[in-house]
Amino acid sequence: MDGAVVLVLCLSCLLLLSLWKQSSGKGKLPPGPTPLPILGNILQLDVKNISKSLSNVSMFYIPLDCKRRSVLLS
Repeated sequence: MDGAVVLVLCLSCLLLLSLWKQSSGKGKLPPGPTPLPILGNILQLDVKNISKSLSNVSMFYIPLDCKRRSVLLS
């Protein structure tokens, strides 16, 4: 029984990884940091100084920022 559970977990992880790889290559998106599934880009941030880390990321990707003001209603 334990071997079957491990096998199912491994196969589902491989399936999720392959689906993530296929979907990440589609579309014409601007360049940016590549996120990991579930974790996103949290591993690229410095936990000790999060505001400085976010500031560095925003300065690096500032040319991708939209110049037009908009309001998001959800």
